[in-house]
Amino acid sequence: MSRVRPAILKVCLLLAIPAAAFWASVDLASSVMLGIAVVAGWFAVLACLPSLKVQNASLALLSIFLGCGALEMVLRTSLMAGVIVGRDAADMMAGQGSTTDPPLFTRDETLGVRLIPNRRSRQTLTKDGQPIYDAVYTTDANGFRTLPPGPAGDTPVLLLGDSFNFGVGINDDQTLAFYLRDLSAGRLKPVNLAIPGLGIHQVLRQLEIGEPARSGHKKFSFALLSIVDDHVSRANGRVFWLRHSPRYEVEPGDRLVLRGTYEHPSKFVRNLLAGSRLFALAWNTISADSDGDRHRFVRILREIKSRLSTEYGARVVVLYFSGQTWRGDLTGARDMMVPLLCRADVSFIDVSSLVQASSEPIDRFYISGDGHPTAQLNRLLASTIIAGMAEPSRFAACPR
Repeated sequence: MSRVRPAILKVCLLLAIPAAAFWASVDLASSVMLGIAVVAGWFAVLACLPSLKVQNASLALLSIFLGCGALEMVLRTSLMAGVIVGRDAADMMAGQGSTTDPPLFTRDETLGVRLIPNRRSRQTLTKDGQPIYDAVYTTDANGFRTLPPGPAGDTPVLLLGDSFNFGVGINDDQTLAFYLRDLSAGRLKPVNLAIPGLGIHQVLRQLEIGEPARSGHKKFSFALLSIVDDHVSRANGRVFWLRHSPRYEVEPGDRLVLRGTYEHPSKFVRNLLAGSRLFALAWNTISADSDGDRHRFVRILREIKSRLSTEYGARVVVLYFSGQTWRGDLTGARDMMVPLLCRADVSFIDVSSLVQASSEPIDRFYISGDGHPTAQLNRLLASTIIAGMAEPSRFAACPR
């Protein structure tokens, strides 16, 4: 017993107390650097104790934490920003303030998230106190984003996907859906099922549970699906906001089977990812997209195409937005994503190539400081899509 108590005391001093302090700093105060500083200070104090073993252990642990702190600071410099794949988005979110009034989103057991029906909601975004956008979104009785009153149209067109097709940052009369109706002289009747942040696995679930039919239409001429570079990660549940979204597994025989939902890291882990470039680098290395992840993305996309064709009579066209458009990057993961779209055998429009072919500055097409399409890009896209509907070969971007 005389040896047990000192051992327990050392464990508490060297492990339990600093671990609790680091957890509290990250989980409660949302500060990784504070946690490193507090723990380093604790070990500096312990190094002054008379016990030689405690001194040596404390100095070793102090060196480790000081090294982690120094490396963290190096990784935060502008020269090292590109090392963290996907972490540059944190720079975009730094200093941002967003409000949505009244609330627009609600938890959904089937999809993970859903838009609240019959809602007119105002969303604002600021960066360091400066306005980025101020937009109003309107939903109908089904929870689909709707359009201002206009021609009824006789050709239903389905919009699926994430915030790019939804129209984040722009009003109801500036979305892709609006310009499809407007530039077709009211012939097209867009139905917008897109929801900000959605992954293609949730789109597939929308089709499986018959969401498009809730619009009153059983058939659609075309289905337009927005996809960005991180959709492989989304389809594999590797982004924190898709907790509780449907999880599909590819089983022997290439069968796609729904197996529950994705569960994601705790608040502590999310704060580590947001607050530490060192931890984010390690996390991204461990959870890097594997061949299996990419195959799941392709398999889900193939299933979406099949269901749209057989159940809704729709031809799918992917609107692929490459790069981090908020900072002018229009290349991004194109070298990976285009072959995946081709493996899925879907027609697509390379939106960034469309923008690059224009002589207009990029800020005309993407909201500065945010990266979502502007009304001008949606108008350009709508005219391209309408022309492609008359001549579908324009959509075929993959070699046969």
